[in-house]
Amino acid sequence: MKKFYLLSLAFMAFFATTKAQISTGVCPGGSPIFIRNIQFVTSSGQTYCIIILDNTWPDAEVVVRGKQGGTDVIIPSLAPAPSADGVWRTGNDSSLVYQYDCNTYFAEKIEVSKFGQGTCTTIIPPQAPLPIKLTGFTGKLQSESTVRLDFTSTLEINSAEYQIQRSADGKNFTTVGTIKAAGSSAHDIKYNFVDQLPAAGDYFYRLKQVDIDGFFEYSKVVYVNSRKGAGIVTKVFPNPFVSEVQLIGATSADLNKQGNIRIFNMSGQQVKFRIVGANAIAIDPSAPKGLYFLEFNNNNFKQTFKLAKQY
Repeated sequence: MKKFYLLSLAFMAFFATTKAQISTGVCPGGSPIFIRNIQFVTSSGQTYCIIILDNTWPDAEVVVRGKQGGTDVIIPSLAPAPSADGVWRTGNDSSLVYQYDCNTYFAEKIEVSKFGQGTCTTIIPPQAPLPIKLTGFTGKLQSESTVRLDFTSTLEINSAEYQIQRSADGKNFTTVGTIKAAGSSAHDIKYNFVDQLPAAGDYFYRLKQVDIDGFFEYSKVVYVNSRKGAGIVTKVFPNPFVSEVQLIGATSADLNKQGNIRIFNMSGQQVKFRIVGANAIAIDPSAPKGLYFLEFNNNNFKQTFKLAKQY
């Protein structure tokens, strides 16, 4: 899912999106095979790559071709083929994850063959850094007693499930629901979940993203306020922050009221922001790390919070 433990190695995540170009062959549905060539860099500086293949035939044989030095070769995988005969094939969902040594080999094209269908040859795009895996996690009131959570996966490898967790204090979380994940996918996948609130109040949500091998990681935390008559911000969270800030006590109407929120840097210059959730804003990403002041106005009552931006 979002975590890749193929070699149990740590790496940095960056965003990249690439699509393949058709080279030769009759491809399924007349559409290009979707492919990503993703580079991993471990904390020790080791580099390896993974090809993610999608939008092709199920149970089709796959061969990765390229060069070793100046010689044309079939590029071997760093992991054994899942089939008993040692042949790499796409799964029932038409996807494939192929790990290889990109320090030794230069991947050029991938051949997908299906009996009775033919062979589709697709050019492999250049290596790209690991994309962001989870984006757009937001929560908002759907009614006075229900919250709708929406999030998007940009890339999944061996993902099992998303556990939706809720907290009343932002510290102690309980799982309130589970969504089955896609498994392996190179496409954006949108998910949503509706939670029935036990009572009116302030609630925090996060996702526990679990892989099929049992490893997991947590998403950012989003805040939702279901109190009637709210409108006084009592806290900002997290602080220090990276980009997004939750306004505890504010309602969606409070955030959308023009002039209700203003952000200033230490020089008194106003800083741009955007609304990213029912109770959340994101500071201009170009703003440098340092101290900022958030002013919140409601019913002629002004509050000021000091924010510390990291990174």
